[in-house]
Amino acid sequence: MKKCDHHKADLRKYITSCIAFVEKAQKALTEWQRDLEIKIQQLEIKLSNKKEDMHGGSPPNGDDLMLCVDLYNKDQFKWFEEIVTITWRGSSWKWRG
Repeated sequence: MKKCDHHKADLRKYITSCIAFVEKAQKALTEWQRDLEIKIQQLEIKLSNKKEDMHGGSPPNGDDLMLCVDLYNKDQFKWFEEIVTITWRGSSWKWRG
């Protein structure tokens, strides 16, 4: 019976660490998304200002939007690689299948 109780305690610790890991990743993702939205807004303003300077105030075309989307996708992929690498290196939980 003690062995079973010990096993339950180990499983509880494991589940608790998994939950903490997920919560930490969710918080990091939320912060990253907020930062990314700010960067995108700054880039849109910068591109809009450049377009106005280049074309005497004409509205931006679809190329600027594609550039913003491309920058967003690259930054998102870079962040994803970093967060996965950091969290997996720093986490102590291991699969116990």
